[in-house]
Amino acid sequence: MVNDPVAFKDVQPAGLWLKALFLALAVGCFALVGVANGAAGGIAVATFLLGFLFHALRVEVQAAQITVAFGPGWPRRTIPISRVVGERAVRNRWWYGFGIRYTPHGWLWNLDGLDAVELDLSNGRQFRIGTRVPRDLCEAIAAARAAGAAPSNDEGTT
Repeated sequence: MVNDPVAFKDVQPAGLWLKALFLALAVGCFALVGVANGAAGGIAVATFLLGFLFHALRVEVQAAQITVAFGPGWPRRTIPISRVVGERAVRNRWWYGFGIRYTPHGWLWNLDGLDAVELDLSNGRQFRIGTRVPRDLCEAIAAARAAGAAPSNDEGTT
């Protein structure tokens, strides 16, 4: 069996409060306006779709890249490890919210909770990944960066 190239994987399910919010919005549309009204049905379907798309946040660290994806794999963001020049555990402000947001610290992809890992990118920008295990994610990214910076032993040896 081939070794799994994923050095770190975390799947963060949506919190109960978020699931309850999506359910309440969908049910509320039907209860307040009625099923006969097309707008209520459209809003309910859109709410269920949002709930499906944002039911989980998956983070994977591989030797060459970090992948962050919601729900079924979309929306997705891939960041090459070679573009990461630093990482640190941070705590988000509660008003930054959840989902995909632009904050004073750059883009934030978050689903639940306030903990995150902030990446410093080579273009001078920052990117935050929400996680319940910031220390583990930082260690995996640092290890991938160190492995990528290590000189190769395959240079013409026989």
